[in-house]
Amino acid sequence: MTPPLRATYRLQFHRDFPFTAAEAVVPYLARLGVSHVYASPILAAVPGSMHGYDAVDPNLINPELGGAAGFEALAGALAANGLGLILDIVPNHMAASSHNPYWMEALEFGPAAPAAALFDIWWEAGRLLLPVLGDPLRATLEEGRLSLHADWEAGRFVVAYAEHAFPLGPASVSTLLEPLAHREDALAPLAGVWVALASGNVHAPAIGAAREAMRALPEAAREMVEEALAGADLAALLETQHWRLAWWRTAADELNYRRFFNITDLVGVRVEDPAVFEATHALILALVRRGLVQGLRIDHVDGLVDPAGYLERLRAAVGPDVPVFVEKILEPGEVLPAWPIDGTTGYERLNDINALFVDEAGYRAFEAELRAANLLRGTTGERVAAAKREIMRTSLGAELARLVGLVREGLREEMERGDITEGALARAVLALLVHCPVYRSYATDHAHGPADTAIWAATLERVEAHEDPMTVAAAHLLLDRLEKPEVAGDRAFRRYFQQVSGPAMAKGFEDTELYRTPILVSVNEVGGDLDHPAREPGELHRLFAARARLGARDLVPLETHDTKRGPETRARLNALSHRPALWRDFLREAEPLLAPLREKSEEGAIPDGLEERLIHQTLIATWPITMARLEGYMLKALREAKRHTTWETPDHAYEAAVLRVAGELVEGTGGEDYRRLVGRLVARLAPATHVLSLAQTALQLTLPGTPDIYQGTEFRDFSLVDPDNRRPVDFERRLAALSGEGEPEDVEKCGLTHRLLGLRRDLGCFSGGGYRPLDFAPSPWRWFGFVREGAGDAVLVVVPTRVPEGEVPPEMTALELPAGFRDLEGRQVSLAGHMLEARLPLLVALRRG
Repeated sequence: MTPPLRATYRLQFHRDFPFTAAEAVVPYLARLGVSHVYASPILAAVPGSMHGYDAVDPNLINPELGGAAGFEALAGALAANGLGLILDIVPNHMAASSHNPYWMEALEFGPAAPAAALFDIWWEAGRLLLPVLGDPLRATLEEGRLSLHADWEAGRFVVAYAEHAFPLGPASVSTLLEPLAHREDALAPLAGVWVALASGNVHAPAIGAAREAMRALPEAAREMVEEALAGADLAALLETQHWRLAWWRTAADELNYRRFFNITDLVGVRVEDPAVFEATHALILALVRRGLVQGLRIDHVDGLVDPAGYLERLRAAVGPDVPVFVEKILEPGEVLPAWPIDGTTGYERLNDINALFVDEAGYRAFEAELRAANLLRGTTGERVAAAKREIMRTSLGAELARLVGLVREGLREEMERGDITEGALARAVLALLVHCPVYRSYATDHAHGPADTAIWAATLERVEAHEDPMTVAAAHLLLDRLEKPEVAGDRAFRRYFQQVSGPAMAKGFEDTELYRTPILVSVNEVGGDLDHPAREPGELHRLFAARARLGARDLVPLETHDTKRGPETRARLNALSHRPALWRDFLREAEPLLAPLREKSEEGAIPDGLEERLIHQTLIATWPITMARLEGYMLKALREAKRHTTWETPDHAYEAAVLRVAGELVEGTGGEDYRRLVGRLVARLAPATHVLSLAQTALQLTLPGTPDIYQGTEFRDFSLVDPDNRRPVDFERRLAALSGEGEPEDVEKCGLTHRLLGLRRDLGCFSGGGYRPLDFAPSPWRWFGFVREGAGDAVLVVVPTRVPEGEVPPEMTALELPAGFRDLEGRQVSLAGHMLEARLPLLVALRRG
């Protein structure tokens, strides 16, 4: 029997945490009180993958995790403990890897390959470009780093390079084998099947026959083939393949397949094709039909040509009762399209909750300090636009070039008249991407809606405000193509533009601006709003009440595998925002401690002022932290910021200089006074951090929606971005905490999580119940409260959003509360006022019908 959806618990599967490890913790998760395990992708992935988003076979459960048998054992354990399973699936892309048999078939046989239709490859552009070489092709050949081999077990001939293998096409193979077949009869059958394949007879039985013929070849014949391969003209052979090898840097300018963001070894899948949908979803849908999977999470839905069409097809396949969630990042004010889903994965919910605990005045003080130090210029919109422009000219340059090429032919007449130049056309395409205010629009080949029109109009308005007249004129012409695509090229432009605008936003905002602007980095989150970091209670009450009326089921996380920081990492910095004077004092006292550690360069001090503030806030937020953790984070942060070093062109000397300073601060003798300074500030923030930790946990578990607990975060979690947030979880300690054993703060958070999950299980007001805001008199604690009502039950929740230093403790604060409620200890909550418990600095009370 499928359990009702109440709360999910995210588990990250990989070879060190396979199905058997998850099976062992299922009883604990059932006791904790969640209803569903929410699993990272489980399909076969590149060997050693630590995340599973690089699938190589959509019809095989990952052998490294335990394969089909291990999965069925886990599903059985979940069912025996009354838990369901939600699977994370990845329809947008697969790994462009030699471990992917479908990809290898496409490389081997080109557009005629049965598997070629799976991938978003633009064969009309010529041979498939593979930018995988560490150096230019000529140098790679001259240095002998490419070699020819027969892969007898796989039944193909390959060019090997490092860990890669690229299959030779049948024309090349038949040319190699035919002369040998005249000398060795045993080779005649093998040569014959490859000659047939070279003639265009490319279908599954013929391919299978070629594979079997290779496996059956006698050893003596194999040796003859190997000798011929060793003497072959490799450079000439490379020119005759369906693919061409290139230096990896080529991908910034040219590609002829769709990739995931700027990751060249993840190739787009044409899931909009019904046959491809069936081929790539057969196993997942079978697991749903068998009752082994009770829900689905769709990764990167914005990458698909037609998200609505995909979701409608998926909904028809799984039926109306299977929960479906999509990874969709909504910009402030953006409304989720009317898709047949149960909601998003909840980045907007995380930011709603976080905004309640950020102090607006404090944030502005942090911002003013940066501006006074001449470290912050322009508006958020201007900085994001600059970052998107930079991304599209560098990392996503190939995508920009394709868009320009797609629309160029449709505007040939205007260009010939001189109404638009080639340069203006390219600038206009770039400008539309840069100024698009959301991740994407959702027009199809034949229709678009009011929301799409509004997005394009807002984009054009920004273009008109910031670009030159020629670019604006060209943008108007392009917008006509977006709104009224009359020819195939225009439709292709619209499809691809919508697929590229999302990566432009993600790489420009999430992976650049959020690392460049350390005002208060607890706000620098996926889907965050740097212009409106704090939200007023009334605004949030209206939002939550509306969600309750709609019966919201979308996920409500405080952390995911993709968030930039853990819940307590943010909570500590949010507490600091309540006391901006502490931040000013910290910077003043840290300056003389840091000055002797800085390194000098022609451009200035290393680290620079922005990097120093990021280091300060990171250490304050995560203290105590090991240098290994900080080094991994800072290296990623420096490269994502792209100010002094990048992933594509790393400045190792600069990085080493920053890490030397950071290392001295964390563990060197020159950082002893600094560490004491950090320790004093963290100790001063500790009471507030703990209160905010419990308060945000209480909100996550009681607000409208489905709480999503990221693995291990029923304990305090001071983590940073991945891979830091994917460290192993000690489930034994968490199990012990349910019995009151362990660090008091962890026991308290775990206990609160357990009890509130129990309320969600036992009370009807969380399933479609209403939401009634509570109003409180002004207080230094800035109380936030509400009542969830439904099915004859009611739950009252009151949390402080501020913890003022030196104020009376919360147990001495009287609040006017509704009558008829009992707290979690069973004590009556009086109308005259309830003294909040000292043990739990918040109130959750219930009234049973």
